[in-house]
Amino acid sequence: MNLEDLLISLDSSGKKSLEDSDIDSDSLSSQIERKKLESKRYESDTKDRKWLAIWTATIVSLWLLCVILILVKNESSKLDLSDTVLVTLLGTTTLNVLGLPYIVLKGHFASSSRDI
Repeated sequence: MNLEDLLISLDSSGKKSLEDSDIDSDSLSSQIERKKLESKRYESDTKDRKWLAIWTATIVSLWLLCVILILVKNESSKLDLSDTVLVTLLGTTTLNVLGLPYIVLKGHFASSSRDI
């Protein structure tokens, strides 16, 4: 089997031929436009990722601070919460501390090859 037979078999099987995947077959202006769009997308993704990282860290920190304040006030007998309430509070806090960053940041920091 020579190269021509291979190309013919690829064309007939419905797959792209080697000529179709050649980036040089696109016009120069479309290649430049594609690069500009990719650059804008990466710039936007970078800004969004920075903002989401700061937002997530802030929300988790504030939530932990509130829980610590509740526990301290309860210890000083100002709130008098039952053990069941405290266990529920600590359980949901643990889930929030682990879950919020995972849910928010997983989708945005996932590496994917999106088309423009």
